[in-house]
Amino acid sequence: MAKSDFIQLRNVRVSFPHLFTRPIVQGEEGKCGATLLLDPKVAADQASIDSIREAITEISREQFKGKKLPDDKVCLRDGDQKGRDEYSGYWVMSANHRDRPMVIDSTGRGRITEESDSPIYAGCRVNARVRLWGQDNQYGKRVNAELVAIQFASDDDSLDGGHVSEAVAMEGFDPVESESLDFL
Repeated sequence: MAKSDFIQLRNVRVSFPHLFTRPIVQGEEGKCGATLLLDPKVAADQASIDSIREAITEISREQFKGKKLPDDKVCLRDGDQKGRDEYSGYWVMSANHRDRPMVIDSTGRGRITEESDSPIYAGCRVNARVRLWGQDNQYGKRVNAELVAIQFASDDDSLDGGHVSEAVAMEGFDPVESESLDFL
């Protein structure tokens, strides 16, 4: 099995972050992982897209004798072809982990082990470390991405409408005057 070197992605958006528990997909247990959205109009993202494409080409050369795999058999795809409005204009990478990826805290030195402690939500920006690998087995030939580690980078618009940032949640609350607490 051919594997790439690690590829570091910085400040990319995340969708479907299943980092702590395996999701149930069509009645079957899936894998932990996330979908990473790379904007080709952002220079750093375009450089990452180029690195990912180079790794796909190298794995295809080594493992599949240079044969170009169909687009639906590689981990990086044109978001406009995915049929989801939020992916429009992005390149989309599906990255999974057989167990679960390492979720790194904001210091970059510690590990978050509980889902309730993770600040990562669909739509936020993350830093991620991935490694591509070639699959050639009874399930077919593919180039997959392993999500090795992920870290919250910053807030952005929620993709599922469910997340409210701490700053937005706290708007409108003022310090409570001590005489207001006299009833306690």
